[in-house]
Amino acid sequence: MKLFKRFYTLVIVAVVFLAAISCSSNNNDKTNECRELYRIQVGGKCGFINERGNLVIDPQFDDAYWTFAEGVCYAKLGERKGLINTVGEFVVELDSTFSLVCGFSHNLALFSVTNGKWGIVNKTGEIILPAIYENIWRDGNNGFTIVDTLGKQGYVNCLGDFIVPCKYASVSGYSEGLMAVATNKKCGYVDTLGNWVIDTIYDDAHNFGDGVARVKVGNQWYFIDHNANRVSELNHDTPLTGFACNRAFVKKDGKIEMINIKGQRIAEINADSVYGFSEGYATFKKNGKYGKLDTNGMVVVQPKFEKLYRTINGLSVFEKNGKKGAIDTAGNVLVDAIYKDIVNNYKDFLDNNNSSLLICGNDNGNAYYDKKGNLIWKDQGNTFTWPEKPSKSDYIAYFDSRLSELDPIEGIYYVTFNYMAVDRENDHASSNGSNSLFYAVIRTPNTNEFMAYDIDNPELSWVKKFVQIGESNAYAVVNYGESTWAEDGKLILEDPYKFEVTLRRGGNNWYNWYAQCEFIKDYPSATEYEQVQRAEWSGTGFAIADGYLVTNYHVINGAKTITIKGVNGELKESYKGYVVASDREHDLAIIKIVDKKFERFDDIPYCIGKSVPEVGDDIFVLGYPMVNTMGKDVKLTDGIISASSGFKGDQSMYQITAAVQPGNSGGPLFDNNGNVIGIVNAKHADAENANYAIKVSYLFSLINGSDLGIKMPENNKVKSKSLSKKVKKVKPFVYLIECSSH
Repeated sequence: MKLFKRFYTLVIVAVVFLAAISCSSNNNDKTNECRELYRIQVGGKCGFINERGNLVIDPQFDDAYWTFAEGVCYAKLGERKGLINTVGEFVVELDSTFSLVCGFSHNLALFSVTNGKWGIVNKTGEIILPAIYENIWRDGNNGFTIVDTLGKQGYVNCLGDFIVPCKYASVSGYSEGLMAVATNKKCGYVDTLGNWVIDTIYDDAHNFGDGVARVKVGNQWYFIDHNANRVSELNHDTPLTGFACNRAFVKKDGKIEMINIKGQRIAEINADSVYGFSEGYATFKKNGKYGKLDTNGMVVVQPKFEKLYRTINGLSVFEKNGKKGAIDTAGNVLVDAIYKDIVNNYKDFLDNNNSSLLICGNDNGNAYYDKKGNLIWKDQGNTFTWPEKPSKSDYIAYFDSRLSELDPIEGIYYVTFNYMAVDRENDHASSNGSNSLFYAVIRTPNTNEFMAYDIDNPELSWVKKFVQIGESNAYAVVNYGESTWAEDGKLILEDPYKFEVTLRRGGNNWYNWYAQCEFIKDYPSATEYEQVQRAEWSGTGFAIADGYLVTNYHVINGAKTITIKGVNGELKESYKGYVVASDREHDLAIIKIVDKKFERFDDIPYCIGKSVPEVGDDIFVLGYPMVNTMGKDVKLTDGIISASSGFKGDQSMYQITAAVQPGNSGGPLFDNNGNVIGIVNAKHADAENANYAIKVSYLFSLINGSDLGIKMPENNKVKSKSLSKKVKKVKPFVYLIECSSH
């Protein structure tokens, strides 16, 4: 996400609210059009899709910039950093100091290094401008504004040559061949060779548009032409904006008016403030809310938005409660305001390409929408983000995300502290009390140190840390920061589920103080470890929307790779799948197939039922139990709903009599009409014909909360068919899920 945030700080200069020295130019150069590929993040890895959402480059990179430009994109894989082509091959290797390369245009891109400075590099990896500058951004002419360490600005053209040295208070970027430059509190204009053509005589100056520019001398604003002559027909009013779309706003006799380039009044505007035109629409503010006007001065979007940005490709970004969404030119909401950042079009700022997709960013990744507001892709559940005050469930989610790579000592422990005072003269020990707390033991990345975090008091951590001795199961328990604990403890970890360590806390002339610490592991359990240690296992899943399927959380927990078989009834073909949403508490996970071979599911013939079945209703189950001995054909069992609650009265489950075995987990539970009413997840080990399935209402809750844009099937095409024909129709949508911890 840092990549997205960094880029957005560059494009934010385009919003209508900033009183920047200029507005962006309308460069329509199409010479650098390239294949559009967008970064996705799944399973903690980065891959790329096209504008239709089809996978083009498999998720394999540890990091990557969020879009291709001129056929290349920056990516990182292990220790390798460089530029990849559109098939995912490294074509340029970069050294370890590079931390980011943005999109290319005219063979150049800005890049940053590990110390946060910025420079310019070409597509061969040659550094054109060293990374010694505080900031760099691109303008609509593909040149770069450069900010040095003293805050002075300069300008580099699209060939990488300095046109304006870094010694000015600000530079605006070029428009109509001229650029406003501020120096010594005065502004003037330079041409594309950096020569002064209009002297620094203005107190403020904006870029040219429609042949004129808005400038200020003292308290007076007026318009000038390219020769610095006042434009007489435009200077009888006070300019409020520059010209664009042959329109500008002026103030006359205390009222806001819209005029054309001849100075003719088009309309009087009932607004508190106005902003310049873009694509025939201007933003205005009335009573603290923002709306849109057309070139006739008519209100086309009512003033109801907290903020409203300029129109690009027929869309505008708006804000609500600090989040961003998108509307069309009629004000219809196409993307809800749920994102931190939205980039509509990066043509003016990055690479001269009109993006086919809206690029929406949140902390957990990006989402992509087409220009009609249809969700094309959403990163979900790919990386773990620590909340400010983590709870026990947060620690469990963290351990689940790394289950296959946890060290034996990592996990959640119930720790009992017995405090003792030992008489130094006679070695007699007496109790000073005890207490018990939950601690999470977590390895500090790339070290041999393990911190113990107090779960009940998240602002605190234990005052000790475990330090692994070499690669053995021996640990030293040592001080961490300021502490009254005086002496190291030693631990040989023979059983990671239960161990003890005694620590000396200090002493005086009469007593030594100790704490006997008993650790009993609460999570992960031996079962979770056993699943990962099995290396390979399988379960069942079923289709809920095109490309999406549901299974049990315990089926995919600890899996590094997930393979889907049986799509459209074909068991010989396999596809890569990634978890995009999960509910550990209710044992549910949603998988999206992300594979270059995958095209689409056939039309799903069943619906996900919303009616509640009665005890005694007939049901049937499909799945892939015990494939090593029972084979990989889908298996049918039937029975009835025997109870409306599950194990120990769990209201989230049904109890069923249909036989299930290991491997059935995640499979669909159908009612007699062929509606999915549950997801099989367990059997009672000590009872006959007592098996369990999660109610589909919890699947609806997971989907609604994940914002994946999933529309589950509502048309049941098998209701009137016999059981055998129902099974024949639905089994191509019941899948074998093969998992591996490697």
